Amino acid sequence: MRDSIFKYYRWFIALVWVTLILTVYSQFVNVCPFRESILFVALFFLITFPVTSYLSKFMLPKSLKGNRMNRFILYFLLFVPALAFFYACLTNGFVRLEKNGIFPASAIFSGMARPLHVEFLGNILSAFAANLIFCAIRFFEVHYKMQQEHARLQQAHLEDELHLLRAQINPHLMFNVLNHIHILMKKNVNTADELLLRYSDVLRYQLYECNRETVSLEKEVDYLKDVVEVERMRWGSELKVDCTWNVENGRKEISPLLLIPFVENAFKHVSRMPSEAGYVNIMLNQKGNTLRLAVENSKSGEAVPYKKSSGIGLENVRKRLGILYPEKHELLIRKTGTAYKIMLIVTL
Repeated sequence: MRDSIFKYYRWFIALVWVTLILTVYSQFVNVCPFRESILFVALFFLITFPVTSYLSKFMLPKSLKGNRMNRFILYFLLFVPALAFFYACLTNGFVRLEKNGIFPASAIFSGMARPLHVEFLGNILSAFAANLIFCAIRFFEVHYKMQQEHARLQQAHLEDELHLLRAQINPHLMFNVLNHIHILMKKNVNTADELLLRYSDVLRYQLYECNRETVSLEKEVDYLKDVVEVERMRWGSELKVDCTWNVENGRKEISPLLLIPFVENAFKHVSRMPSEAGYVNIMLNQKGNTLRLAVENSKSGEAVPYKKSSGIGLENVRKRLGILYPEKHELLIRKTGTAYKIMLIVTL
């Protein structure tokens, strides 16, 4: 309803003016000649319109934007008695016109034959109401536009922040994979070729599929699988990788690259002791609108600690989750002496 009013603001103001004029006219039409009623209403409009327009169209928006409402209140308090004085002059003027025989005597103006100061005091409330009506409408219109602009700027800021966070692709994996391919080219060309093809799919997804606000869960999971497979090929028997992917509806939409930081961090920080292979366990489950991702990796006392600057970083992931899924996610992190575990629950 409010959107409709402000969308057709000019028509709404015109409707208010028509209503106001018809209200004034209705008080005179049955007790005054037609020409006298029309003239009074016309003069009433010519007196009221400039005063209310100056206050509502010029002073109010300027004061709101400049945060100088005290100045506007002062102008408002000055314009109310000024408009009341004009109303008093208008009424007394028609009283004199009837006394001079220009218009026949009417019951309404004969009853208004009062001193100017008395008439002035009697019109204070009318002047206050006239100014208040149009200033109130303009206030809500300007305030609404300022809210819309604030919302637009906030949305633009959030989108820019999301693009920035999304663009911070972890270079750690890329450099290590390329270096590993370089080494494999001298030892095992077939494995290097397979790894290169698999990693090209990873890069293709990051560069081309992630330009949209959301992607299908199926594509996001396929991307995670490719990353896991690249890591599995890189580390071979040094790591035990166990993955479970249960997706009920792959057409569900999700923000791209939302889950990968947890997977990347697991492989980056997993312990790989000479005497014992490390492990990474990943379990993704989607049912209905609920997505659960559990990632666990082995660690030792000498393992590199998680830092905010590591890759995309958990801090950036928290920011993205807060922007994209406010009140719709839960991130649990648990550290033990031998393992690092995260559990992410998102309502899609």
